[in-house]
Amino acid sequence: MRKRDAVRQTKEVKIDVRTPEGNKVGWQDATHHIGPALRIVPRFTVDAEDDQTGLGNTLDVEYDPVEGRFVIRQASVRSLTGTEITGTELRQVRLAEALQQASPHCVAFTLDDDSNTAVTAADVAAEDQRLLPQWLAATLAELPEGRNLPEPARTEAREARLDAVQLVYGVAALTGQPPAKAIERELGVAPRTAAHWIHLARQAGRLEGLGYSAGRPPRG
Repeated sequence: MRKRDAVRQTKEVKIDVRTPEGNKVGWQDATHHIGPALRIVPRFTVDAEDDQTGLGNTLDVEYDPVEGRFVIRQASVRSLTGTEITGTELRQVRLAEALQQASPHCVAFTLDDDSNTAVTAADVAAEDQRLLPQWLAATLAELPEGRNLPEPARTEAREARLDAVQLVYGVAALTGQPPAKAIERELGVAPRTAAHWIHLARQAGRLEGLGYSAGRPPRG
């Protein structure tokens, strides 16, 4: 899969994601493991320029193991046009949006046969507009269904689905998206089924180190 520069350009906002040392973030910088499926960049900086507001932001972001997500530790605001920054301008600052836009560059998938390479959530979104890599989606589609399957086949199917739930839930939570909705969309399941699989994944210890409050279902 083609790797992309860790700079994302939209119509109004340019995001530049770097390590604390000033290097552009890549999947190799994702050194902190969260379960077997995910690795994240534990600390990074974000430079955001918003043409609509005329403001630039520099964020110091860190993974908080208690919160189970990326949090902003420090932020600064600057004028891109040289005009005075007043309280009116400060109310237009969109720190959470800048973080949500930048954090996919700092989440890498390691659930692959080739342990020497990885892909970031930003790479997958850029290619497919999805959170789930195509190879894993194809694997899930080929899994057998039914309670009458032999125990080895049932176990294999269950573990593969838990892998997928952990991956989608983790990427969604870390990048500020509702995990339950992401699982419904990515796995093509009903809300009740998504909640059930989240419950099973949590019981199996697959969601440790991940946190998301808004939008979490009662059993999620």
